[in-house]
Amino acid sequence: MTTAGERACANCGYEPMESFCPRCGQSDRHYARSLGSVVLEFLREMFELDSRLFRTLRLLFFKPGSLTREFSRNRRVSFVSPVRLYIFASFVFFLLLSLMGDFGNVGMSGMTEEDAEDAVTQPSDSVAQPPTEERLAAFMAALPPEQQRKADDILRRPEGDIGKRIILSGAAEEFEKWNWIGRLFVLGVIDILHDPSVIRQRLLANMPIAMFFVLPVLGLVLAIFHFRKKKRFYVEHLVFAIHIQTFTFLIYAIVLLLPDEGLGGLIRAGCLLVPYPYFVIALRRYYENGWVLSVAKSVGVYMLYSLILLPAFVISVFLTG
Repeated sequence: MTTAGERACANCGYEPMESFCPRCGQSDRHYARSLGSVVLEFLREMFELDSRLFRTLRLLFFKPGSLTREFSRNRRVSFVSPVRLYIFASFVFFLLLSLMGDFGNVGMSGMTEEDAEDAVTQPSDSVAQPPTEERLAAFMAALPPEQQRKADDILRRPEGDIGKRIILSGAAEEFEKWNWIGRLFVLGVIDILHDPSVIRQRLLANMPIAMFFVLPVLGLVLAIFHFRKKKRFYVEHLVFAIHIQTFTFLIYAIVLLLPDEGLGGLIRAGCLLVPYPYFVIALRRYYENGWVLSVAKSVGVYMLYSLILLPAFVISVFLTG
């Protein structure tokens, strides 16, 4: 029996019960209460919406590199964990992007309407010798049923249509003999030619996952550029990469909330440029390099990271369905 003022754990009966049971670890929270309070509790636990979040964001935004330095010093309990913070930031950014982001009415390869008209009216060099009927039939037969339907719709378009030209150009090749990567790429191109909005849909669906799996590579790049510095474990470089990407997600989320014109447009332009100087300052503070070396390493890291992001972008758009 418990003494006056003491509680017993509802799960295992251990007494006295504290905030967490010393025996089984269950918290003293009780969820048999109103839905509103349970939802607020869930959100608080999910995103740690307490003083830790604001303390974490203050360091993340105003002292680049300091949050990772606190992690390396094993001062973790006062801040939101790197992975949870990254998930929170990516959730906010891609949610806003799906609700407010506008890729515009951009045609293939980013062409304007005038460029598209020129492409239609000018003769095409890409299909100097159109495929024979047998070659076109073989190409269509090698496509899955859904892509057959889309390719057939494209081929019904007026002469000179850029999508039709691309399909005819592809049909001139022996598509059925291509390897699986080339075939997936062609199928993705057909999807996009049929409906360019597929680009936006696939980016929103696949880029969060792609960015998450690219982070370890960025951590490896940082480790390579700083292998001569005082010994740091790979996980420290990875946490630095997570914090950098988290900041980028949050600053771009702010951009999505700003108007396009007037003062908002100027602030948007400034926010789009902020991630690079932020990265340089974070490199200098965390890895304790001089300014010149920090700038040089930032350029190298950015170049290698861009080479990694390009395949991730292609996979997200062209090689996924």
